[in-house]
Amino acid sequence: MWVVLGLVGILTLLMYYLTRPPKNFWGKYGVRQVNDYVIDKIKLLLGRKTIMDLDDIIYKRLESSQEQFCGVVELQGNMVLIKDLDLLKKVFIKDFEYFVDRRLVVSSDSQPIFHKFLLNLRGDEWKAVRSSVSPTFTTGKIRRMMESFNKVSREWVHHLKTKIENSSDDSSTVIKAGEEARHFTVDVISSTVFGMEAKAISNPDSLFAIMTDRLSSLSPLQIAKFLMMMFLPRVVNFFRIKVMDDKAITFFENILMQGMKSRMNGETKKNDFLQLIAEVRKGELKAQDEELSAIEKDAKLAEDVADGKLQKKNILKDGMMAIAQLLQFFFAGFSTTSNFITFALYALALNPDVQDKLREELDSKLFKDGKDSEMDYDELNGLVYLDMFVCEVFRVIPPNGRLERLCVKEYHDPETGLRVPKGAYVYTPLQAIHNDPKYYEHPDKFYPEHFTPEKKAERNPYTYLPFGIGPRNCIGMRFALVKSKAAIAQIVHNFFIEPTSKTPRSIQIKTIGIAIQPPDNLELRLRLRS
Repeated sequence: MWVVLGLVGILTLLMYYLTRPPKNFWGKYGVRQVNDYVIDKIKLLLGRKTIMDLDDIIYKRLESSQEQFCGVVELQGNMVLIKDLDLLKKVFIKDFEYFVDRRLVVSSDSQPIFHKFLLNLRGDEWKAVRSSVSPTFTTGKIRRMMESFNKVSREWVHHLKTKIENSSDDSSTVIKAGEEARHFTVDVISSTVFGMEAKAISNPDSLFAIMTDRLSSLSPLQIAKFLMMMFLPRVVNFFRIKVMDDKAITFFENILMQGMKSRMNGETKKNDFLQLIAEVRKGELKAQDEELSAIEKDAKLAEDVADGKLQKKNILKDGMMAIAQLLQFFFAGFSTTSNFITFALYALALNPDVQDKLREELDSKLFKDGKDSEMDYDELNGLVYLDMFVCEVFRVIPPNGRLERLCVKEYHDPETGLRVPKGAYVYTPLQAIHNDPKYYEHPDKFYPEHFTPEKKAERNPYTYLPFGIGPRNCIGMRFALVKSKAAIAQIVHNFFIEPTSKTPRSIQIKTIGIAIQPPDNLELRLRLRS
């Protein structure tokens, strides 16, 4: 069956990418349609270009013609590429009601829990769930999880030091960066979401770690399923293909259901998301005021307007809906953080001058006065160069190369003339914007100075969007940043990160559709600080 499906998929892609898309679709909406890049599509099919490379080609054409947008017809739908930042803000925030929904992330009907993920919810149901879970990601809630970040970070450092002690070179060891990052992230996420110790760092063969690997597997078969889900969702649904590992999903569902029952009964209480969602279900958790960035204020304003139309109801009283959000927190938080940490270590190894500057800041401000393990939330987030470094990693390697939204009702912007029919998508090419020399003076260089406080204040905030934009941005942004910063701070404070003879000397990536992943088996050397 897989052979047949694979052949069908390949033939479908060939027929599409080797044939010009219909010339009249966007013309009837007064939008110029870009068609003439067949050769580049062939290169995409052969793996020599990515979807983001094609976006970059179109983006540069718009730059030369000074156009704000254009129409594109792709296998996964009719699309409008938006280049202009003011139009981007208008579509994704001001006129959000026309673009409320995302593309379905997992569309297989054979695994219905995925349809309850916040990422996949639509319309009023999405608004109700987003409004309900937002209070769980406030600064105050995440600050209370700092104990978990510190504990797991200490265990990770101890594990890596033990590897050095047991290596033939008693001052260094070679690591698989992605593997070590996954183990750290599994332990952090299991503690902060499930309220339990997975111990993946000390025992990578633990059942929890094995099930996480099954859930996040990127085997050739799994990649094929993801690509089919993106490009051929009807085929996936017709054959009821299970895109995610069913045994792993059942394993985590059972843990969460048992934990939720214990929290709802008051038998257990911890500082984790399971506890917070239980409090939401009981009606005990309320939103708190917090300091927001300019881009967060724009998104919050739009969200408040949208939420005002809702009938107040506690949608998370549906137990499976609550479990689905926790499962998504685990899955999304795991993949984003482990990928970021891997890329961050990679960037540090290739840029020793950046590593030295970061280490100097950490030693003088975070780990001063002999304090080597406990990190304070406010001190960690007050480190200027660490923040610059993190921002630059996300600029060079965002989690996804595109931001997309589905048009849910006919849209017309009189000012620009943009018309989008219901059912079409709008998107912005994140990789192209993040590498535009108009916004970043050294786009081809890893250069944390792109994000000095002064340059951030001068630059349009919509030139940097690794976590999305508007009310449907990444709800776990603050959580992801804190746990990532905690990991990087501990590693840089305790070790020198170096490339090995097998480490590619320029940052390499692997793409799956629009998702950006670290290269397989990335090898780095950790050298113990004397």
